[in-house]
Amino acid sequence: MLKPEISLILPVYQNETTLRRALDSVFSQKTAIPYELVAAIDPCKDKSLDILKEYQAKHPENFVILAPETRLGNAKCRQLAVEKARGEYVAFLDADDKLHPDFFEKMYAAITKNKADLVSCAFYVVKGQKKERHFVYPFRRSAVLNRKGGLNAYFSDAALRGFMWAKLYRRSLFFETPTIALPHLSDMFEDQSLNTALLAHCHKVVLLRSPLTYYYKNIPTSLSSVKRQDRAMCHLRVFALQRYYFEQTQDQEGLKAWKKHISRADESFRYDCHVDKRNGASQVSLKEVKALWHVITDLKKPLPAEGALADWLKAAYVTDVSRDRD
Repeated sequence: MLKPEISLILPVYQNETTLRRALDSVFSQKTAIPYELVAAIDPCKDKSLDILKEYQAKHPENFVILAPETRLGNAKCRQLAVEKARGEYVAFLDADDKLHPDFFEKMYAAITKNKADLVSCAFYVVKGQKKERHFVYPFRRSAVLNRKGGLNAYFSDAALRGFMWAKLYRRSLFFETPTIALPHLSDMFEDQSLNTALLAHCHKVVLLRSPLTYYYKNIPTSLSSVKRQDRAMCHLRVFALQRYYFEQTQDQEGLKAWKKHISRADESFRYDCHVDKRNGASQVSLKEVKALWHVITDLKKPLPAEGALADWLKAAYVTDVSRDRD
């Protein structure tokens, strides 16, 4: 088998109802580009592992299964898969979503033609339980951006979003330091955190208007559907970490982009507070998290040097990465 150009990373956990759809979308790609699928599955009680083995038997030449014995969580499963991947480029797919048949072909053409570090495409939003309805994500555009443009596009949170899917990355980005890794298995927005560091290492970013991924919002068991009361605090930590990252690296261009779009972050934070309140968060907890938000967004004062938030930021900021680059 030829060395793969693209490694598609698929984290799996309790996904037996949607996994076949995701796998079929990978193995029905209209492309001659050598690729591999690396599935990293957390220990499951359902039949997800059996399904993976069934597909691996059909595609033994380009299907790798990583099955750690203990629960790692989505972020660490992705990291493990990137370490084992062999492709020059990596893409990600959630096990409850699927790829457009032209995903590999169009994304690879864009990243190689432009000698880019990252390509991000538009996507379809899929709603409806009994009858699926597909909507094209509206905030999309075609562009070739330098580092400054990529950072500004990212923090404006429109055409370039924070999730890992709908993107193709130069794999070596994941081994550049400093990087970001959230310290707790259950933390939300870990992809938004990691992408901040990855974008900081990108010199050229390509945006595609073509919708090449299907994002399913009709899965009641997905992580985005779980009702929580700490969404605002989780997101607040990420926004603080973004500021902390650029301040620690003395990256004035990155910090300027983050500051420029702080109003967009505030909009997201207010939405998070609304969701937490709807899910039963107390007025006391909401008051506390809002007070901390004002501390983080007060650009005239430094971030707290001590306390729980400071400890969390230091743990998430990684300056040494030892991984297999071959």
